[in-house]
Amino acid sequence: MTYKTEEIEKTCLNMGLSKSITKGLIENLPKKRSSQENRALHVLFQNIAYELNRLGLEFTFRGIKGMDIQTTYSPEIVKQFLWKPLQDALLKKSSTTELTHNDIGLIFEILGKWFAENGIEIFFPSMESLKNRNRKS
Repeated sequence: MTYKTEEIEKTCLNMGLSKSITKGLIENLPKKRSSQENRALHVLFQNIAYELNRLGLEFTFRGIKGMDIQTTYSPEIVKQFLWKPLQDALLKKSSTTELTHNDIGLIFEILGKWFAENGIEIFFPSMESLKNRNRKS
């Protein structure tokens, strides 16, 4: 969802809200993901694909005439067949460009829980998770 600051300010003024309340409302609007979160999301897809392949799991794609095609996981397969179906089901957002910081956290939490229940540990790429991972090594 796109917000126009001018429209929000005008509406708040018409409602009789103070400038400080209006400013607070605008500052707390959901923000689109940052370019850093965008990069981290793609690193996450790459890390998930790596872990699934490391465990010897294969992606099965129902191909032409119902034939199953098996292949290794790739970041694009993770994005299209793991992440996006959850994103669409939970948030009704078809593109990752529409995601906010909170949206990413929600989807990652659900995926992370499922992976953990199946013995696969995944981390959302961040400086903190990288430091924690290096300490365990």
